[in-house]
Amino acid sequence: MEARALIAQLLKYMNGQIHGRVALQKLLYFCKVCGADVDASYRLYIYGPYSQQVADALQDGIIDHIFAEHNGLIGEGEEFQEYYREISSSWAPDDDQEQIVKDVVDTFKAETAKQLEIIATTFFIDCQQKALFSQDDKNIVLDKVRRAKSARFSEQEIQESYGIMMEKCVPLVKKHMVR
Repeated sequence: MEARALIAQLLKYMNGQIHGRVALQKLLYFCKVCGADVDASYRLYIYGPYSQQVADALQDGIIDHIFAEHNGLIGEGEEFQEYYREISSSWAPDDDQEQIVKDVVDTFKAETAKQLEIIATTFFIDCQQKALFSQDDKNIVLDKVRRAKSARFSEQEIQESYGIMMEKCVPLVKKHMVR
C-alpha cells in the first residue's frame, strides 16, 4: 500500500486531524511494525523513527490538496473525500490491516507528538538490539536512548518510555504478529 493511502486511513480514524508530522511519522511507524502493508522504511533520525517515503507521501498529498497542514495540524484537504472514495473503491484494506490502524490509533491517540517520539525511539532501539545483537537488555536499550535523546528528554522521561513501551507497544505488536 502506498504511504499516502495509509495516511488517509489514519486521518479517517483520527477524526480528520493529526497533530503534526512527528506524530504522523510515529503512528505510521507503529502501523508498519504491527504488520501493516505500507511502502515505507524507517531509520532513526532526530525525532525518532523516520521514513522519507512517508514524508514524501505527505508532501505530495499536500501539493495535490488531499491533505492540508495548518498551524502544525495535518488534516483533510479539498480533494480528500474524492481521494478516499477512489482508494476505497480500488483498494479495500483487509480486516487485519484495518484492525492494525484502529488498534494503533486507540493505543496512541492520547499521546503527544513528544511522547510518541520517545516511545517510538525506545521501541525502535529495543527492536534493533533484539534483531541485530540478539540482546534483550533494558539497560543497554536505555543507554542508547539516553545517547540519542538526553538533550530533549529528562532521565525520568527516558526511564518511563521503557515502561510505556512494554505496556503499550509490545502487546500491540504481539497481538498482530500472531495472526
